[in-house]
Amino acid sequence: MGYRIVIDMAAAPAAEARLWALVNQRGIEVLQASFLRNRLDKRIHATLEVDVDLIGTRRLMRQLGRHHDILRMSLDAEHSVDLLDSGESKPTLPARRLRIPVRKGACV
Repeated sequence: MGYRIVIDMAAAPAAEARLWALVNQRGIEVLQASFLRNRLDKRIHATLEVDVDLIGTRRLMRQLGRHHDILRMSLDAEHSVDLLDSGESKPTLPARRLRIPVRKGACV
């Protein structure tokens, strides 16, 4: 069963390529992907349907949170409604930027 990740990101040059590079580094199989670019707002709305379990999907979302162009990310409600208990809310990750010195060998 696949899960759908909804991503809102800044429309920076080569933002999609960096996103694909991060997903390919993790060895995740993407079943379906779509990118909608809004040139007026300078945003990209991406949807990735991945073929991993819930734990792997959350791990991927945490790792994608390191992408400096991603503003917001969440699981699609249709795919996560069966997995959530009645007391839980929809899992989301806040956008954040990691500042890692180059000496430490940071790469994206």
